[in-house]
Amino acid sequence: MSIMNKTQNVEKQFSNDKNLSMRINFYKKYTTNKYSFADWLFDKYEFEENFHILELGCGNGSHWNNRIDKLPKGCKLILSDFLDGMLELVKEKYSQYDNVSFEKIDIQSIPFEDNSFDMIIANHMLFHVPDLDKALSEVKRVLKKGGHFYSATDGNGGMRPFLHEAIKQFNPDSTAFTEQLPFNLQNGSEILKKYFSSVERFDYENVLAITKTDDLMEWLKSTTSISGFSEENLASLYQYFENIRIKNGAINIPRETGTFISIK
Repeated sequence: MSIMNKTQNVEKQFSNDKNLSMRINFYKKYTTNKYSFADWLFDKYEFEENFHILELGCGNGSHWNNRIDKLPKGCKLILSDFLDGMLELVKEKYSQYDNVSFEKIDIQSIPFEDNSFDMIIANHMLFHVPDLDKALSEVKRVLKKGGHFYSATDGNGGMRPFLHEAIKQFNPDSTAFTEQLPFNLQNGSEILKKYFSSVERFDYENVLAITKTDDLMEWLKSTTSISGFSEENLASLYQYFENIRIKNGAINIPRETGTFISIK
């Protein structure tokens, strides 16, 4: 089992939305692509009237900020997560909407009948699932024939090798950020094609231009339970990145992310 999909590590990371919110805000603050990732994703979603939509691993529900009202007539949305803290947050945010309901769901055992949903979303969460085969079998089972499954994820390039090389400057034996994501842009198509008749990959081009080194340090600290990163080298890393920021005006880090659109 990977450090990324070990259940206790995931629970530690996301028992509340502190780490998740910090990362979302970090990416928003420093993205150089003015076409936001959330807008980019929603432009790929194909909603129709009376759709039944399920989001698995919805986190704090920020994905739906100012968007539920834009769903076509008759659509019903279920927001789900396997962590109670996240579910309480989304209930507080969206309980006023009659077309939104909330469920505690483990993607490895989805409590709905076969062919229940026109559309299923599982963004940046499949790499946290212990039994991915079981999870995708469940997604396929509850998705209608011709239904769409959207699964955003990261690649193994971008930030991960960039940060690993930086950490190695001070800890040559470090393995932080070297473990491949169990579900990533590089292997996602091969995995999904076992379950879906059509799979397409779409990449979101982006570079982070970080102008405040403290923010990068906070991002690093938030990853300790799922990256193998130790805080022992923070002081040295701070100066390393600060020197880059002073020299270049910003710490420029490529961000490798995208989504798969699969059809049953």
